Amino acid sequence: MITSASTGVDTKSQDYLTHYIDTQAWLPRNIVIVNKEAFDKLTATEKKALTDAAKAAEERGWKLSVEEMTIKTKALKDAGIKVLPPSPALKEGLAKVGATIASEWEKSAGTDGAAMLAAFRK
Repeated sequence: MITSASTGVDTKSQDYLTHYIDTQAWLPRNIVIVNKEAFDKLTATEKKALTDAAKAAEERGWKLSVEEMTIKTKALKDAGIKVLPPSPALKEGLAKVGATIASEWEKSAGTDGAAMLAAFRK
């Protein structure tokens, strides 16, 4: 079963699991998407206000994500589930799978996709 601590708590995983390996694979991402044509029509002040609001939302989102993960991971422990960090072998395996997925996506996404992936990796 691959799940987040939140879903593990919500589905009462203590009824069927004894261990939870905390890979932190399901941390929410907060994204603001705008239409480029509409964004380009904004004034410099409006663009700054929008990007500042997006940055503030991202910071708030990360803070809330960490809070949620901390609370729900504790709830798993309190329910009797042994919470463990991923082993080095698991980390290595997940990294290989992630690299394969990213590589395949990059090939299918073209130059724009490659540029997005390069920016993400920074």
